[in-house]
Amino acid sequence: MLANQVAIITGASRGIGLATAQALILEGARVFAISRSALPGKAITNGIIPITTDLREPAQIEQAVQTILEQAGTIDILVNNAGVETFKPFLETTVEEYDQIIDTNLLGALLFTRAVLPTLLSKRSGHLVFINSVSGLRGFALDSVYCASKHALTGLAEALDEELRPQGVRVCSIHPGATDTRLSVDSWAPNEDARRPYFLKPEDVAQVVVFALKQPPHMVISQVVLRPLIEPAYSDFLSVGLASDLIQAAQAQSGG
Repeated sequence: MLANQVAIITGASRGIGLATAQALILEGARVFAISRSALPGKAITNGIIPITTDLREPAQIEQAVQTILEQAGTIDILVNNAGVETFKPFLETTVEEYDQIIDTNLLGALLFTRAVLPTLLSKRSGHLVFINSVSGLRGFALDSVYCASKHALTGLAEALDEELRPQGVRVCSIHPGATDTRLSVDSWAPNEDARRPYFLKPEDVAQVVVFALKQPPHMVISQVVLRPLIEPAYSDFLSVGLASDLIQAAQAQSGG
């Protein structure tokens, strides 16, 4: 069903993006991998076509899409996957870090979608897939700006689903829980974290992407949430002892 489909995947040099590119190649798709860094040599030999692009630069996005159209003639699938995360207290997050997160996670997806959409609309068919996160459905301590970017991405995908479905373009938003990627290693779950063996694998998410893309034309999977069976606690930042201290302090302040 995906044979000869032309797919674009952002953030494809590693993790979920690379796993999705490899999965789509196995399905017979022609895959263009967008990343700021070079792809592993093995990925290129598997048939993935790399295009170096900075998602924070609108001109580079337009040029990448134009290059793909010149080489492939069309576009059928866009997987917006690129993302960055900074894990720290809200008041310690700098404006520069905010800009980097929002520009990559939200603006990059918006701009790439805008560049690809005219081609999909002209055919009245195609798929937009947003690799989101459970952070796009609820908030997490020390991850406020990342959560904000992902919540915005959820809103964008839901709005596009409503707008584009009558025109034949299907939109799917995928929300993985804890996943064994470099992003989580660099932010909140280092390699020595005892929970890592239970995380989802990038290949798990990639197979969900394939599943969503292979649905018959009369059906759209709008949103998928996938979580490891054994997962990190949603919040372990507030211990019973600390909670008790805070309540007592509040009572003292109020004279209770």
